[in-house]
Amino acid sequence: MLKNNTETVIENNKVTYKRYFDVPADLLFEVWSRGEHLTEWWGPDGFTLTINSLDFSNGGIWDFVMHGPDGHNYKNKIQFLDINQPYSITYKHIGDGEGDADVDFHSKIVFESAGEGTNLIMEQLFSSKAELERVNEKYGAIEGGKQHVGNLARYLDKISKSN
Repeated sequence: MLKNNTETVIENNKVTYKRYFDVPADLLFEVWSRGEHLTEWWGPDGFTLTINSLDFSNGGIWDFVMHGPDGHNYKNKIQFLDINQPYSITYKHIGDGEGDADVDFHSKIVFESAGEGTNLIMEQLFSSKAELERVNEKYGAIEGGKQHVGNLARYLDKISKSN
């Protein structure tokens, strides 16, 4: 596992991001599951987040808006499929929740204890290689994923220093 860097592997219709964090799995899981943390780091560079509702439970829905640096608002809904605290979170991105499922994929986030820290493994699974390529071309999904994990790293560094 790479320290202080995100390893990205693309295989057919799946993108996997891996990164080591020098924090316990419990803390890493918490910043993925609580609104007060998510609004501080979620998304690619330059994005901010407004949470409309967050039901962090199996079958629960997270309804949020990502505010892009381009001035556009991007409505999103995620359905949590399997939450196994503090080991993993599996969810399905279900578009904007208003019939537009332009971006439809599954994610599995794994929090793997590694000494005093945690390996984060974030897998995004698309319906096909063509769909992954389309979403990457339209939204810059792969680079956005790298930035997403980088923003998480910066946030964890910030809260670790304040404790």
